[in-house]
Amino acid sequence: MGCGTGRHTIEACLWPCRVVGLDLSREDLRKARYMLADRRRRGKALGRADFVIADAQHLPFKAGAFDKVICTETLEHVQDDEAGIRELHRVLRPGGDMAISVPRYWPEIVFWRLSWEYWHTPGGHVRIYRPGEIERALARAGIELHTVRYRHSIQTVYWFLRCIFGKDREHFIVTELFFKFINWHHRARLRPLELLEAMANLVMGKDMVLYGHRSTGAADRQPEPEAAGEASRLGGPR
Repeated sequence: MGCGTGRHTIEACLWPCRVVGLDLSREDLRKARYMLADRRRRGKALGRADFVIADAQHLPFKAGAFDKVICTETLEHVQDDEAGIRELHRVLRPGGDMAISVPRYWPEIVFWRLSWEYWHTPGGHVRIYRPGEIERALARAGIELHTVRYRHSIQTVYWFLRCIFGKDREHFIVTELFFKFINWHHRARLRPLELLEAMANLVMGKDMVLYGHRSTGAADRQPEPEAAGEASRLGGPR
């Protein structure tokens, strides 16, 4: 859910599985289809993917349709996030795995206070999750969490620079140089830098990643909604 240009969707297609990527942006989904097709041409995609325009609050799938659900950096954009969480729970089969990430509280507070543009961008973040808030929302929906991790401390530095030098000035020399460093770091994967980032994640990781599964108890059984509506499709692989 909220697949954007398909980074996680395409990565999942490294395995022989079927993936459905959902987003509201038709243009992002077109880019995702293009990049997946390029990966497939190079023989680096074993799975297949469909890309669907869909609203997180009203998913067009039957209950229990999916074995796994991924929702990264999306719920902070959804007006009724608890409705989105309930929908994620509904379409996940009992016992199925779920991974959700949202911005971590304290870096997000810093960004909002540093930059008016950061939190007034159309389609941007509409809330900051306080400590424990997202965990309680997932528990209310029937998601049992087992692991919480913090990631992407290097992105915290990058967005700090964006907020200081101008959120919309990504080509400002300092910001652009650091962005190039991030790309180099991701390609090089030098062990000392990865260890340094892993330690920094504990303190200043930008994102909180929560892993859990849909509970299988009697209280977990919920009625099927009367109608979820049909999604507009972009004409997946034919």
